[in-house]
Parts: sequence; C-alpha cells; structure tokens
Amino acid sequence: STWAQEMVWCIGNDLDFEKAKLISQLRTPLLELSILLAHDNGDWKKDIGNSVENVEMMPSPRFIKTHLTLDLLPAEIESVKPKIVYVARNPKDMCVSYYHYCTLVHNMTGSLEEFCELFLKDKVPIGPIWNHILGFWRKRHEPNILFLKYEDMKKDQKGAIRKAADFLGKTLTDEQVDQLADHLSFGNMKKNPALNLEPLIAKKNGPDFLQTSDLRFIRKGEVGDWKNHMSPEMAARFDVWTEEHLRGTGLSFD
Repeated sequence: STWAQEMVWCIGNDLDFEKAKLISQLRTPLLELSILLAHDNGDWKKDIGNSVENVEMMPSPRFIKTHLTLDLLPAEIESVKPKIVYVARNPKDMCVSYYHYCTLVHNMTGSLEEFCELFLKDKVPIGPIWNHILGFWRKRHEPNILFLKYEDMKKDQKGAIRKAADFLGKTLTDEQVDQLADHLSFGNMKKNPALNLEPLIAKKNGPDFLQTSDLRFIRKGEVGDWKNHMSPEMAARFDVWTEEHLRGTGLSFD
C-alpha cells in the first residue's frame, strides 16, 4: 500500500519529487491512524492529532490512504464516486508483512505461527481479509475503482504506472515513467525517510532503535517471501483457505 500510495501521489502531483520529500503521512494521511494507535503508549502520538480531522482539513484534491473495508468507509462513496486505487496481495506474503509491521509499529509480541493462526481466524486488524479484498474486487468494473495486484506491480512496474496514470486522467511521457519507476524502486523507497517511517519510529522507540534493531517498515518487498518464514504445513492451510474463498470469483494470486 505504501508503494501504491507514493505512485498515486506522484502521478497526481505531476511528479513533484521536491514536494515528495515531505513525509508521506502528511501528504497521504491514513484515515484511521488515530484509532490504530489508540492503545499505544507514549507522548509521541500527540503530533499526529486526529487523523479524521486532519483529512477533513486537507485542500482538494486530497490523496487519502486507508486499510478499512468497503463497508466501514463513508456511505457517500456510493454517490460521490471518488477515485479508489485498491491493492491486493497474496495472503501468505501479506500475513508475513503484516506480522513484521505489527511487531515494529505496535510492539506486538508472539511468534509468526501464532499470528498466522489469528490471521486464518480473521482475528487480526483489519479483517476479515476476504470481506476486505472481495468487497472491492466485486466493484472492479466500476469506472472509479482501479483494482491492482501487488504481484502484477512487481512484474511490470512501468505498466502499473501507466495504468494508474490513465485511471487518474494524467499523461506521462516515457521519460517520466522511467523517472517515477526509479523513484519507486524498492532500494530508493527503503532509504527514503519520507516513506520508511524512520522519523516516526525514532520518535516512538528512541533515536537508537534503528541502530540496534533489524526491524524496518519497508522490509523486503519480495513476492514469495513467505517461503522463508512459513512452515509447509501452514502454507498448505493458507492455500486451502484461499481456494475456498476465491472459488468462483475469478480472482487468483501468484
């Protein structure tokens, strides 16, 4: 979602890479951030304020990020029809990525195995995951919704950029597509403090945290990294679970 968020913002702002140096959470705020951090301790949250109010005060055009399911978003979406770019990912890779995120940002304790069990039981925020994905998948043909798969973005990043630009009513030259692809490369994103949450993490966990921990917000960005973390038995359970929910929908994941 961070990858798509930066792609959409850059396209919508005519590749203003200078303005893109501003931390992404200010450029594309997370709508539900306040509630996600409600039970986290520390004064570091004071600077964030109320995320819903922050979004309301933004000038148009606004670029807003959310992990909420379709049925939790404002009902006006059905009448206003804002442009929505939705990104889905293979549930096994998503689960591993989500586990590391919760460990880093929310100081979650517990093993990946335990987290996988919660994931399969729809007990992790923001679930249930199939209600989330299929809610947008069923609306993918509506003109204001662009449904992207993470794996397709990895296979053809420039193609995804062109598809998003066309969806947003923007025209990019081949040179501009190349520039944006470079900006969005995993290596550049990982070392970009405007995207990798380093300022926020340092404020939350202390200035020495990043020097003493291997945990990072932008971690690997690989397709199939679940193979390095999940047992074959757990992966098989995910495959059965996925097949049960996707049967007859026309959606599949690599």
